[in-house]
Amino acid sequence: MRITPPWRATPGRHAVATKFMPTIHPPPDRPALRKLLRQRRRAISPVGQRLAALRLAARVCTLPVFIQGKNIALYIARDGEIDPRTILEWCQRRGKKCYAPVLAADPACRQLRFQRFTGYAQTRENRFRIAEPAAGELLRAADLDLVLLPLVGFDARGNRLGMGGGFYDATFAREPIRRRPPLIGLAHECQQVPHLHTFNWDIPLNCIVTDRRVYYMK
Repeated sequence: MRITPPWRATPGRHAVATKFMPTIHPPPDRPALRKLLRQRRRAISPVGQRLAALRLAARVCTLPVFIQGKNIALYIARDGEIDPRTILEWCQRRGKKCYAPVLAADPACRQLRFQRFTGYAQTRENRFRIAEPAAGELLRAADLDLVLLPLVGFDARGNRLGMGGGFYDATFAREPIRRRPPLIGLAHECQQVPHLHTFNWDIPLNCIVTDRRVYYMK
């Protein structure tokens, strides 16, 4: 599903409080780049994180694909990821159902399941010590109306860098493009790099939303 730009995002009035960060020139290997970008997002102060999360929510909640969606997948932020907590609260006030990814019991399986997520008190840690819903309704990826996923890095052409596990790619590669829900990557603006190399197994995003703007993919 293509997302048509309904509006032009403008930068917020409040600057995100971060330590000084020089422009990143991506190294040739992805692990080194992941390390640099994770350090960059972790350097954002708690106040800066909260402001960024609010600005992110203001942009995401304006997208028509979000407004129209009823079953929305998001994630539980960690490691400096931009936090979709405000988006969850917005959904709950408007009767939308939210889901978060959970790992399969079999470590060899890379297919994510999406479990009903109603709040941060009802979570448990998976084998990677990442919080996920402890219980609730399970939904197939194809039955979601929208998926909001975290990014480690991205470029303006919509190429993305994840944590390297390939779980999102493996999950949505099984779905025909026509049945695949819109995929929107969420990140801090400071996670952008000039260029990312892609591989044929990388699943493309429909758009990327940061605390500063929306990047629409053609």
